[in-house]
Amino acid sequence: MVRISFRCFLLTCAVCFAALAQGAEFPERPVRLIIPYPPGGASDFGGRLVGAGLTEILGQQIVVDNRPGASGLIATELAVRADPNGYTLFLGNVNTQAINPHIQRMKVDPIKDLVAIAPVVSIPTMIVGHLSVKGNTLKEFLDDALRSKREIRYGTATLASPGRFIMVAFLKSRGVKVLEVPYNGAGPATTALLAGETEILSVTPASIAGLVKAGKLKALAVAATSRTPLMPDVPTMPELGYPEVIMSQWNGVFGPAATPRAVVLKLHKAITSAMKQEQIIQRLKPAAAEAVFSQSPEEYAAYVRGENARWGKIIRDSGLAAK
Repeated sequence: MVRISFRCFLLTCAVCFAALAQGAEFPERPVRLIIPYPPGGASDFGGRLVGAGLTEILGQQIVVDNRPGASGLIATELAVRADPNGYTLFLGNVNTQAINPHIQRMKVDPIKDLVAIAPVVSIPTMIVGHLSVKGNTLKEFLDDALRSKREIRYGTATLASPGRFIMVAFLKSRGVKVLEVPYNGAGPATTALLAGETEILSVTPASIAGLVKAGKLKALAVAATSRTPLMPDVPTMPELGYPEVIMSQWNGVFGPAATPRAVVLKLHKAITSAMKQEQIIQRLKPAAAEAVFSQSPEEYAAYVRGENARWGKIIRDSGLAAK
């Protein structure tokens, strides 16, 4: 019995040393980073930034693999089923990790089947209005809508966008009648807002700053805890008395659940270092984006679980949850 126990001990030590060695040697070849959206969007922007930083730090090429489709489901399933060796990573975001599980019938669980490695970028959301809307802030606009007891037309960029759920839930909780008008993307939704088909819309600050500064749209609020440098005169939702309405387009790096811990720790350290590089911080500013960090993969995993629970409640309150 003693001999068997000693052999088990030696085997355990060998496994541990092998895992440590794998972490020390990783990566020995290019690493694939799956992005669940097409090139040119906010997620692609953040993914390519962190990919460039990781390439420099790790000494191996980070190959961006855009896999759009089904609101991120295709890419999520691809990442979950990849070999858990660190050579396939996934740029998950608020949609794939916190919203899709509550509105889609998924074959995988993005919380259990993916390990959170490190956060990357967060981009705030801004609520903008047509020039005809009453008032210069969201509160003034809503006060007018409540006084007149009329229905407001709220544009939705996509059926899975965070703004759709949180704004519908928020407006309903305030007793405002809402007509949701869906569009196929932020571009068409913005065009419709400019034409007066809708009254308000949730978008990223960078996508709308030029139109606001040109006097073609009104910036009514930013759904964040601090104002955006792109439009510092626009009040935050907490400043207007709506502290519960915080929505950001956050994303981070994930891997298959069984990825070795030594590899996860090495990637966390490298991603954190990459996002602290001055050239990356400067490139984020025009997009009103900021690099975000965690002390450990576990801290980031806890944040993602919290976001999943928070958005689950928001979606249920909106009445738009999957049946």
